[in-house]
Amino acid sequence: MNYISKQFNIHYLPEYNLLVKAGFQKDVLAVVDKKSIAPILIEYPSEEPILDATRIMSLPFRFVRVVIPHQTFTFIPKEFFLSENISDYLQFLGTTDLENTFSYSLDNLNLVAVYQFDGLLLNRWKRLFPDAVILPEFAVVLDRAQERVSIRGSVLGLHFVADNTVDFYLFKNGVFQLYNSFEIHNLDDISYYVLNILTQFNLGDSINKVLLSGEIPNESYYKRISTYAGDIEILDLKTKVILADSEIESNLAPYNVLFDSILCE
Repeated sequence: MNYISKQFNIHYLPEYNLLVKAGFQKDVLAVVDKKSIAPILIEYPSEEPILDATRIMSLPFRFVRVVIPHQTFTFIPKEFFLSENISDYLQFLGTTDLENTFSYSLDNLNLVAVYQFDGLLLNRWKRLFPDAVILPEFAVVLDRAQERVSIRGSVLGLHFVADNTVDFYLFKNGVFQLYNSFEIHNLDDISYYVLNILTQFNLGDSINKVLLSGEIPNESYYKRISTYAGDIEILDLKTKVILADSEIESNLAPYNVLFDSILCE
């Protein structure tokens, strides 16, 4: 989508949020005001930004948030995590790159995520927006999913990140069990990982509920996943963002991570 409304007013720049979902093949940016109205939504190839995107990113926005997919991560129980000893957790990340190691507190899960980004991707956005809030994509996904998790039964989430990557996460009887990323190239890959999770966590033949988010490739993925679920839900937008021009019809659910990032600290 390449949408720029005439209602976008550069004189109101201090009141706008610039939101970016960064990737290796595609970036998406949006401008949102305090009333959750979006006058701008643009997608473009990561290595070849279109002129409209370049112009928007050159403006001196006061509030900027960039969501970046994680490269590697681990979860630490909150009671055992010490920020001053973050280097101790590098052994779980398989790297010695302390400078590119960050932490994010998942308060509702009583966990702290220790994670890293792809260095080139991170540095590109830090150069563009040195003062931006930079969030790992899984933080927004888990924040959105938790309100849909019941204290009984199993809930499996599949978040389609992009670039043939899907994040799988699992709650069993309300308790967080798993978050991992896998390469998905076809429907059989989906089946393989879902069945593996069913077996590994003794969930029987099906999941009580599946939560889907991100840019699902097509309807066939939805149908295949639904064969393993008693119930299936699409995570909609918590922020209830709408385009500035109401006459333009658009499904914004695939952009839930982009827009809902504004709710994460």
